Order: sequence, then structure tokens, then C-alpha cells
Amino acid sequence: MVHSALDKPMVRWENYCLRQCFVVPEGFSLPKANEFAGDSSMDLDISSDQELDAQLDKLRNQLALLGKENSELDKERRALERRSLLSNRYAGSVNEALQLYEQHSVHDMFQELTKTASELRKKMEQQKAKKLEQSERIRRERMHIPTGELPTNRSNGLFKAALEELQEFNATIKNV
Repeated sequence: MVHSALDKPMVRWENYCLRQCFVVPEGFSLPKANEFAGDSSMDLDISSDQELDAQLDKLRNQLALLGKENSELDKERRALERRSLLSNRYAGSVNEALQLYEQHSVHDMFQELTKTASELRKKMEQQKAKKLEQSERIRRERMHIPTGELPTNRSNGLFKAALEELQEFNATIKNV
């Protein structure tokens, strides 16, 4: 029912379009009936549609290939950008080191190194002297007992010493 109600106005619209919109202007002529048969024009339309479809498919394939190539080129571009960034950072580091090197001549750096080495040697000698003095002081403290008796540690051999050796040892300690 809806279909039949729409068919009548559509037929009228189609007739109007044919008479008003698709009128051949003066100076132009319509093809004669014997030039083109109705079937052959349909065949031309079908073959041209197939050709257009084939061209469209070909263009779609080319577009897909170009899309893949574009994504590969984009990946390569990003990789090159990363390499370039790293290269620039390395170059900046080298330039910074070169500036520091140029600011301090080799002679100045050698003098500073020599000075630091001599200071280190002095400090090491002072530490060695302190250690030696401290170990000597500890040894003297162990040897000197307030009661005046010699320590008789069985492990160091004084327990087995003769009286004369002990007196000699005592005299030596008092002289120190």
C-alpha cells in the first residue's frame, strides 16, 4: 500500500525530470535510434563499470601498498631521529669535555696531579708515623707494669729465661 502510494508521485517526478532537467539544449542533437541500440549502450555501461571496478581495485591495492610503505618509512624516520638525538648528545658530551680540556692546559693538570700526589705521600707518611708511634706506645705500656714485675706470659718465652737474661732485659727496658 505504501509502495503504490509512493509510485504515483515518483512517476510524476520522473516525467518532470525527463521533460525539464534532461532536455537537450538547442544546437545539440540526440543520437538517432539506429546509431546506438539500447542493448549495446547497456553493454558499454557494464563493460565500463567493470573497467572502473578493476581500476578502483588496482588503486585500492596501490593505496594499501603505499600505506605499508609509509608506515615502514615512518618507523625508519623515528629510528633515525633517535640515532640523531643520541649522536647530538654524544657530540655535546665530547664538546663539553673538549672545553674542559682546553680550559685547563696539560701543564696545569700535570702540576695539579704532582701536587696532589705529594700531598698524598705526606699524609701517608704521617699516618705511617702515627701508627708506628702508637704501636711503640702500646708495646711500652705492655712492658711497663706498675708493680715493677715483668710479665710472665708463657707464650713469649720470658718464663723460661735465666735470671741473668732477665736482669739484662730489665736494664735494657729502663734505658729505653
